[in-house]
Amino acid sequence: MEGSDLYQRQIAPSEDELMHKVWDGTPWMVDAYTGSISNTGRYREIMEWCQEHFGPEAWPIHGKPGDWHCGGVTIDGWTWMGFRTKGMMERFCKAWSAPIFSNQPS
Repeated sequence: MEGSDLYQRQIAPSEDELMHKVWDGTPWMVDAYTGSISNTGRYREIMEWCQEHFGPEAWPIHGKPGDWHCGGVTIDGWTWMGFRTKGMMERFCKAWSAPIFSNQPS
């Protein structure tokens, strides 16, 4: 399966079925700076931008398909974001390029 370097390193080699269920549909992943999870600020702006440009968020473990997915864990303001296509990931990265991503897409 195709996907970003992050997907190839973290998900593709994993034997964890849940990780594959969560990320296989959105394998074009980046580690994006979202800031703190709250109903205000950068995190909310990113979620609203993704909904506006890519539609509703996927909830794969609940059987809800979609073209993008936000990881359920944010560490020090960094969250995995996954997209169905490389083009979507690149569009996201261009729109949300600052601060620099910890894992630049290839």
